[in-house]
Amino acid sequence: MPANKYSNSKIVWFNDKLISLRENYVTPPIYVRIKPINRCTHKCFFCVYNGDYSGMHENMSKKDILDRDKLFEILDDFKELDVKAITYSGGGEPLLYPNIIDTFKKTKDNGIDLSIITNGQLLNGDRMKELINAKWVRISMDYSDEKIFSKSRFVPEKIFFEIIENIRNFSILKNENCDLSVNYIITKLNCETIIESMAFLKTLGIDNVRISPLWNHDFIDYHKDIKNKVMADIEYARKKIQTEEFKIYDSYNITEEQLKRKYNKCYSMQIIPVIGADGNVYTCHNKAYDNEGIIGNVNDKSFKEMWFSEETHKFFNNFNAKNTCNHQCANNKKNSFIEDIINGYGDNFV
Repeated sequence: MPANKYSNSKIVWFNDKLISLRENYVTPPIYVRIKPINRCTHKCFFCVYNGDYSGMHENMSKKDILDRDKLFEILDDFKELDVKAITYSGGGEPLLYPNIIDTFKKTKDNGIDLSIITNGQLLNGDRMKELINAKWVRISMDYSDEKIFSKSRFVPEKIFFEIIENIRNFSILKNENCDLSVNYIITKLNCETIIESMAFLKTLGIDNVRISPLWNHDFIDYHKDIKNKVMADIEYARKKIQTEEFKIYDSYNITEEQLKRKYNKCYSMQIIPVIGADGNVYTCHNKAYDNEGIIGNVNDKSFKEMWFSEETHKFFNNFNAKNTCNHQCANNKKNSFIEDIINGYGDNFV
């Protein structure tokens, strides 16, 4: 089993993509995130899709939803283009999408690896059955009891117990090759219960947890007073709670590096673009529902036509990450790694 499922160097397995980036011609994306719907069952105070709070995704409309026929057309384009994987995520809660079961079936029938990021509330019934053979299912979960759950997500405490039951059931029924993981966002509301939370998640049949910081306008200042304790508790949990069967990945990185890009060119947008519920194709999930991140739109044309258009090629060449992306960047380390490869001198003396 790979040591790090969240490695920033996975691109080395896709030499054709690296060559295309170096030679500046467009090839199909490897992996796409699709946000089929912008409505959600929770109202998390820290959600980055709350534009007023996070300063990101400010143009998102909760009314937007991808048309079923358009989504299936996109999936057929992906099959033809040999896109390898899809994650269905928010925006909103993807399991709320009315056609989500048929969408899962279509994704798998087209030979595309399936994954989802969900809050877990609707992970039951036929929706759960269609996901037991997914590559991974990741639960957005940043609580260990019903009190913190309700305070952070503004939903009744009883839903906590429904989600826990869903997770336990899924962990039992899922294929052994389906990775069941958790996104755990550190906030001032849960920063005192990290150790307890990791121990609790371990009991649910979770395979791994990825710990990340809350993002907002005052990212550095927000975490200033809690950072040292959080880092110490994460280290303790990794030493005392982590096992080969239950991994804890630490992405709690509170540095100025998160706010500034050291490179001009974003390579990841040609590898992992995002399709929003509004039909726009975005550079990444950090710039989803941000006009500066719009690569193109698929409402009036096919994805294939949009992706290989002259306009898209110009966008890739003109987009300047150093000027545009002064915010959290999930792909920052990936871009830096690719830039080292792209700018490296290639000969046989390795």
